[in-house]
Amino acid sequence: MAGLTSHRLAGRITRAVLDAIQSPIPDHQCNRWKLLANLRRLVPSAGWIIISRMIKNSWLVLGLLAVLGPAALSSAGCRVAHGAEPSALQGVIELEETPVGFELGGRLTQLLVKEGDVVQAGAILARIDDGLEQSSRNVRLSEAEVAKQQAGAVKAGARGEEVNSLAARVAAARATEELLSKQATRERTLLEKGVIAAAAVDDVEGQLARATAERESLEHSLKLLRQGARREDVSVATARAQAATVAVELNDARLVRHELRAPIAGTVLDVDFELGEVVGAASPVVTLADTHHPYIDVFVPQSEISAVRLKQGARIKVDALATELGGEVEHIARRTEFTPRYLFSERERATLVVRVRVRVEDPREQLRAGVPAFVRIGGK
Repeated sequence: MAGLTSHRLAGRITRAVLDAIQSPIPDHQCNRWKLLANLRRLVPSAGWIIISRMIKNSWLVLGLLAVLGPAALSSAGCRVAHGAEPSALQGVIELEETPVGFELGGRLTQLLVKEGDVVQAGAILARIDDGLEQSSRNVRLSEAEVAKQQAGAVKAGARGEEVNSLAARVAAARATEELLSKQATRERTLLEKGVIAAAAVDDVEGQLARATAERESLEHSLKLLRQGARREDVSVATARAQAATVAVELNDARLVRHELRAPIAGTVLDVDFELGEVVGAASPVVTLADTHHPYIDVFVPQSEISAVRLKQGARIKVDALATELGGEVEHIARRTEFTPRYLFSERERATLVVRVRVRVEDPREQLRAGVPAFVRIGGK
């Protein structure tokens, strides 16, 4: 340190202190080691030993602080935490995009919107050909009507005319049986007298047995007819009619899906198909966005994330607007992100950040996606 007088040394120390105070320093680095780093850079290595001893003895530091005054402590180099203006965080304006597509595939027959149109929730955006589905529905509807009529007939039971007709057949069978019974009695008498052969008696008795069985069968059918259909038969007919009705409802549901409706209110950003093109199921046809509420993802240093809260107010500034827009913190990520990916030193740990999403209020739709923006969270 030859040739370096105490006067020149004091001048260099003073300049180093002033430089340390006036230079912008992050809050987490605002301590005496920044001052020491500036002193070390300005003073030759030989003189550093002397300066470090001076600082260790603290008399020189106290003297400099007395000269600079208390205002030095609150200068731009180390701002006071309370009441300070929050630092600006940089991000990019993004829109909440909603791709909308058909659940079924088909040929695009109507396209009712274009890029830039504003639509309400539930508005029809496009239609695909539903000719085949409509034909299928008509067939199902006819089948459902037939099944309903059959179920109604089963529940109603037999008509009076049917019952009377079967009762008449029972009476006729009973008369035939009585006639054959009398004839069989006469034939047996003649057989006992030896007038006729036994074969004649057997023939008459066979006819009588057949007439008796027919009469019993008709009487049983008449009894069932008067009782009506069984509950099981009614249940089967009713279930068949309900299944046919459900098939029609299924066709109706598929027909509704031939219309593409807006799930949200918003602005049309993109239209990806043209009339006549075949659209696949789930393929995006129209992209909507809520342009009144864009968002910005900013990255807050992990040392400052404790000051950020959900629903906390924020101010957003873009170059194209003279005034700031309002917003609020919508989401704070539960995971930190690393830049670089792995941290090995304290200097690298300063790049450990947390993603924070800020929702912007833009009722006049002044913002555009992709525009850089500066966000201040909290403060006045």
